[in-house]
Amino acid sequence: MPIIFSTSSMALPATLARFTGLNFLKNAAVGLNPGGSFYLPTNILLIAFFNYYYTFLQLDPDDVSDQLKRQGASIPLVRPGKSTAAFIKTVLSRISVLGSVFLAILAAGPAVVEQATHLTAFRGFAGTSVLILVGCATDTARKVQAEIISQKYKNIEFYDTEKY
Repeated sequence: MPIIFSTSSMALPATLARFTGLNFLKNAAVGLNPGGSFYLPTNILLIAFFNYYYTFLQLDPDDVSDQLKRQGASIPLVRPGKSTAAFIKTVLSRISVLGSVFLAILAAGPAVVEQATHLTAFRGFAGTSVLILVGCATDTARKVQAEIISQKYKNIEFYDTEKY
């Protein structure tokens, strides 16, 4: 999701420039287009921002802490309550940094290759395409494996209690 939000945000100046015709929006759109001077740094910063924001939007540390407390569960060596919420917030912050780096590399990879080689063939091939392809391939492999296992169980003869 952070990559999608980032890409949509970077397309906003170009969209507004088409409607308004303002020169500063046209200049911003040129700089934020793939291959533009501000494309990579802005894309990486927006991915980091949206990743951090989206992570804490989905997993509120205080809410997770309260749910753990209500269920009688706890994190080893961490006291329930505010200490748990602070611990979860720290862990989420660290994971968000790693996730942001991964997503930035994934999204910026084709742009870096394009700028280094001056080939525009990678423009339609984004890192998100690779992410989707890997997800679909993994899901397909999991379904095939489940089907193979179910076929093995169909061939097993179970003990028939009515016979004896």
